[in-house]
Amino acid sequence: MKTPSPAALLAIASRAARAAGAHVLANLHRRMETDSLTRNDVKHRLDVEAQEAATAAILAECPDYPILGEETCGAALPESSVRWVIDPIDGTVNFFHGSPWWCCSVAAQADGRSVAGAVFAPEFGWLFEAAADGPARCNDRILRVSEIADPSLSLIHTGADKSDLGEHSFRFMRAVAALAQRARITGAAALDMCLVASGKAEAYFESGVFVWDIAAAGLIVERAGGACEILRRFEGHRMAVLASNGRVHAPVREKLLPMLQT
Repeated sequence: MKTPSPAALLAIASRAARAAGAHVLANLHRRMETDSLTRNDVKHRLDVEAQEAATAAILAECPDYPILGEETCGAALPESSVRWVIDPIDGTVNFFHGSPWWCCSVAAQADGRSVAGAVFAPEFGWLFEAAADGPARCNDRILRVSEIADPSLSLIHTGADKSDLGEHSFRFMRAVAALAQRARITGAAALDMCLVASGKAEAYFESGVFVWDIAAAGLIVERAGGACEILRRFEGHRMAVLASNGRVHAPVREKLLPMLQT
């Protein structure tokens, strides 16, 4: 079986991300409808439904490859040279509280590397896209990372793990704040990384994020001229990641990487 081209995979990824986003957007009145709600997380019924919408869009056009989705990540996948990766709602806590800063993310990976990715932010109407052989775009506008090279003049997005409110959680935030002109926590990794691709932030760092959060957005950053690097891998599709405009990458990496070893 011949693998579809990156452009063909991107077309499917974009339709799937739009399908997921359209379903959620049509159900904004169900923001409070959760399967479980804790201090640290929200499991939303619309997460499941959005993944089903994206999955249906993929299978209608490309039924031959396995799908890794956030909502079904515990299921074993068959061996395959290509897989799909879905994050149905990245920023679920934001969505639950009524913030528009959430998105739907779909990527196609070949031999473990993303070759096509789409990130759709429904409430803003933004569709970020990239294929491995083309430029990154937002609503058909070509994206380029910023030219800022001094970390002290940079805007760096990051996160804080609320599962650990002790020293470990906030030492990364302090380190990022010390490096940057400003540090920001906005709560949707894929969308934060798309800001880096758009030249509206210089870097994104997270000490514990999942492959479905970054599979599409990491490629979008790279195709916009930036860099996306997995700094450390953990169990369960979890990893530490740094995405940047490339110019601040080395000094930011130099500061944060040793902290991941302790």
